[in-house]
Amino acid sequence: MLRRVSMSERSRLRELIARFEALGAQVRREDAMALLAGAELEWDDVAPFVSPGEHGYTRRRIARTDAFEMLVMTWRPGQRSAPHDHAGSLCALRVMRGGVHETRYAPAPDGLVDPCARGELREGEVAVDTTTEVHALSNDASDGSLLVTLHVYAPPLPELRRFAARPSEARALPIFSRRRAARAPVVALIGGGFSGTLAAAHLVRLASQSDRALHVVIVDRQAAFGEGAAYRTADGRHLLNVPASNMSAWPDRREHFLAWARRRDPAVAPTDFLPRRLYGEYVRDTFFEVAAESAQDVTAEIVRAEVHDVRRDADRWRLELDGGAPIDADAIVVATGHRPPECPIGDRWSGSRSRYIEDPWASLALSAIAPDEPVVLLGTGLTAIDVLLTITRSLREAPVVAISRRGLAPASHASVPVRAIDPSEWLDPLIDRGPTARTLVRELRAAIARADDWRAVIDGLRPHTARTWRALPEREAARLLRHARAYWEVRRHRVAPPVAAILHELESRGVFRTLAGRVLAARADDEGVTLDVRARGAVDPHSLRTAWIVNCTGPGSGARLAGAPGLGALIRAEHLELDGLGLGVRTDEHGRAREGDRARGDLVVIGTLRKPDLWESTAVPELREQARDAARVLLEHLAHARA
Repeated sequence: MLRRVSMSERSRLRELIARFEALGAQVRREDAMALLAGAELEWDDVAPFVSPGEHGYTRRRIARTDAFEMLVMTWRPGQRSAPHDHAGSLCALRVMRGGVHETRYAPAPDGLVDPCARGELREGEVAVDTTTEVHALSNDASDGSLLVTLHVYAPPLPELRRFAARPSEARALPIFSRRRAARAPVVALIGGGFSGTLAAAHLVRLASQSDRALHVVIVDRQAAFGEGAAYRTADGRHLLNVPASNMSAWPDRREHFLAWARRRDPAVAPTDFLPRRLYGEYVRDTFFEVAAESAQDVTAEIVRAEVHDVRRDADRWRLELDGGAPIDADAIVVATGHRPPECPIGDRWSGSRSRYIEDPWASLALSAIAPDEPVVLLGTGLTAIDVLLTITRSLREAPVVAISRRGLAPASHASVPVRAIDPSEWLDPLIDRGPTARTLVRELRAAIARADDWRAVIDGLRPHTARTWRALPEREAARLLRHARAYWEVRRHRVAPPVAAILHELESRGVFRTLAGRVLAARADDEGVTLDVRARGAVDPHSLRTAWIVNCTGPGSGARLAGAPGLGALIRAEHLELDGLGLGVRTDEHGRAREGDRARGDLVVIGTLRKPDLWESTAVPELREQARDAARVLLEHLAHARA
């Protein structure tokens, strides 16, 4: 049992849990229905777990085993879930108070879902869902009454797959239903986050402008395309770390995102840091905007699946999916985004891992953490800050400790924008001489010492990062990564001022602190985990007791890429080559994959995998340029191949 709230006077609820435990490793639909319907539960049994929330419905976990978890959910009037499925888990619920309205959705060819049926469950009624259908629940009460539901998921659900519902006034675009032109080449994009979706938008726009036939296929395993890991969050406190004025998806239309945001809220200022959850919707709207103006011979398709194999057959690529027919393509864009983080403790962990959260973006797993339970975050970067914001939405008194080798947390953007300083005066001579890690750091420190605000120097260096990185010999690049990477990243990847204010408040209350050190070992028991930690500069380790550990070490890369579905197949077939520093794969200046001494025109890479060539390859200002270049390169290649 992972965690059970004390139920000394709630024997009926304890008996229900015991009966579910007796079912063993697999809970069947008919058993779940019988147990929930037959349980003689009363309001007093669940009342201690009822906790209305201001920002959305709340979840209070009662019990969890490897086979199932049981929760009480509380819904204020007007609160609802997003359209979601249960990723293969059984979902059983009983209405304890009020009435729950259910809306079922059907998937559409454009990646959205449309409402197709509605129903209602009243107090005392039970429902069990074992399908992969998409639905949403809501409290539509007009009299102000609460809705309280008892849920059982079997096996436990780490995360909801949230789908994007079609706005009531919108209609599916013809680009998704037109018959594909017989002469249209096919471009498949592996990954439907920001990079993949924007590359698809550029392909559609350029093909339409040049009157070329083209079929574009976005293949993504996520429920809603356009979001990726960063913009899939539902937490309103997760903000963009770039002001609205510089978040346009288009390199040549810098006010595009700001104008989109102002159509929703005219008060949005260019310097505002908006919620990240809005940005995924903006990315989808950007693609739909281009798709609405597409030419007759340009078509598109959204495939919700994971690519598990890619191989070259004759002069085309074949993508094998985990569900559905394979896709044959003339060219591929690899835009897979961040890989899951690696566990920094590894085999130095003993005991159950039930209190270890491997995926820091699994919001349902994080919701199990109670405000009175101490937490250790492995990592002190932006991912750790996201987790901290999520677990402190409710008033927290128990401490949160973030551990990394240097204990550095991200710096904040200035409250008033600063003007970037052009580094050419000192950077050009340095590159001409041939920089080393030492000389680059020395010159950068000197430039910061001369400036009124260090941010102006870092921001001024950003457009020159790629050529500076390329000028470093591999040995010096490795040295720079080893000694200066952490210091660069906390200054380069900064948090929004409102987030910095929250961090300051949590630190001043003693709720949050960072620790420079290393975790040497972890020993878990039923109540928590004991860590052996050696602080930086210390000789002897000390023990740190915690209830939960969350892996916030950041995206995985390097050798682990070879084991990733789809991507690993390209690496094993040597169509993609890993770089020597473990950052990603080798590409040329246009993102074409390097295969030995040549660059492939039919295999283009966008995003974090291009770090070996660019170093900075994760933020919108860089990725929007890569998406545009990828589309141009691919269309030129396809035209040449056809000729």
